[in-house]
This record gives sequence, structure tokens and C-alpha cells, in this order.
Amino acid sequence: MNIETKTTASKKHMDALTVGLCTLTVVGAGTTAAMPFWPQQLSHAPSIGVVVLAAGLAVFLALHTYYWWRDLDEAAKEAHKWAWWWGGNIGFIVGIGGFIGAALAGADILPARIPHTDAALIAAGFIAAFAAQAVGYGIAWCGWWIARR
Repeated sequence: MNIETKTTASKKHMDALTVGLCTLTVVGAGTTAAMPFWPQQLSHAPSIGVVVLAAGLAVFLALHTYYWWRDLDEAAKEAHKWAWWWGGNIGFIVGIGGFIGAALAGADILPARIPHTDAALIAAGFIAAFAAQAVGYGIAWCGWWIARR
């Protein structure tokens, strides 16, 4: 299979995925019935449309990533793998260390308008971990390409 055929096949897959996501968006926006069988401990149930849209978006992102990764050349794949391993891990360690240090020092981690509950702190920790990994990844990815120019 030559490059042009491969690119055309990937474009057709992406076009089909985009049409599917647009359909799920319409269904998600139009369906307002609450989810049946929702545990009472989790507060009020989301609408079926929101759940359908979230599930469709997850599938879309997974398939989009698959086609994107498959079309990358070997150098770009190595750059991403190296950057995610080293940058993501080092960023996670540094970022979470700073987050824990700030929490232990008594710094107000959450904005004043957000209630200071255990769930809010867990969510803030999750977001801080992901953000630290993403920043570390970005720095490492740029470093990979700068070192190989």
C-alpha cells in the first residue's frame, strides 16, 4: 500500500468517525430523560443523552488516536514514546511533590468558590497529576526534537 492510498483510507475513516460523532451530538443534545438504574449515592442521574455523548466521544478519541498513531513515522513515534515516559514521569513526580508540599504547608489549594470537601481535593489532585504529566511531556517532546536538529 503506498502513502497516498494509506492517507486516503485514513481520511475516509476519520470522515466516518466525524459523522458518527456529529450524530451522537444531536442525540446527546436531544435526549433529556434521566439514566435509569442510577445509584442514589452518586447524586442526581445524568441524562441519557449526556452518557451517550460521553461514550461516543471516548470511542471517537480512541479511534482517532489509533489512526493518528498508525500514520506517524518511526521518528515521531519514538519522540512521543520517549517524551511520555521521561517527561510524563518526571513531571508527575515534580508536580505531585509540589502539590503535596503545598497541601502539607497549609496552602489553600482550591479556589474560595469551590467547597473544600474530600471529593474536591481528590479531583484537584487528579487534575494536578494530569497537568504535571502533560507539561513534562511537552517539555521532553520539545527537548527530543531540539536535541536531534
